[in-house]
Amino acid sequence: MINIERTLPAPTSLAARKSYRNQDVVDALAIVFKGKCYLSEKVFDSINEMEIDHFLPQNERPDLVCEWSNLYAIDNKANKCRPKTIPDGGYLDPCNPEDDVEQEIIYAVEFGGTVDFEARNAANLKAVNTAELLRKVHKDLKIAVQRKHHEVVDAVAKWYTAKKTGNVEEALKQQLLLKKLLSRDSHYTMLMRSIEVVRHLPPDFFD
Repeated sequence: MINIERTLPAPTSLAARKSYRNQDVVDALAIVFKGKCYLSEKVFDSINEMEIDHFLPQNERPDLVCEWSNLYAIDNKANKCRPKTIPDGGYLDPCNPEDDVEQEIIYAVEFGGTVDFEARNAANLKAVNTAELLRKVHKDLKIAVQRKHHEVVDAVAKWYTAKKTGNVEEALKQQLLLKKLLSRDSHYTMLMRSIEVVRHLPPDFFD
């Protein structure tokens, strides 16, 4: 998960409070959530893959069904994994500045694509619940995460080699690639940033 700033105002169609599925809502959510699922960080191949999640479920808060601040972009599989009731303590909210999802969760990925998530503070029930939810959401993403992991590690290795041999052009090429792969607009940002060799890259590689 990445921290999200809801930069756009509520789409005009929500004022009627009749539907949250209108095209202006879909388009706005795609922009705000950088074209990817707020839970899995999987980038949608097309906007048609995006579903709309209610952070506070409809069955618990029917008054928020058409509330802009309660609508989130989500992948179909992640939406099916997400419980329809909120556990005691709730979840971290990536749109809430007080819930720093990039820092309050420890992200980990192995070379084979196995991932794990842990609350940085076990007393933070929101973080504990969120880590458990992320484990469920990522169960079917091992191959995709593995592929991205290999791509990132390969680019890091080529960048270091180019720097060591003085190949300026190749170093710049790999630097640009890594900035793209590690961007908040990319697949599985926080998992990729947790890779050991990535953590030692210069700060300007990260947006």
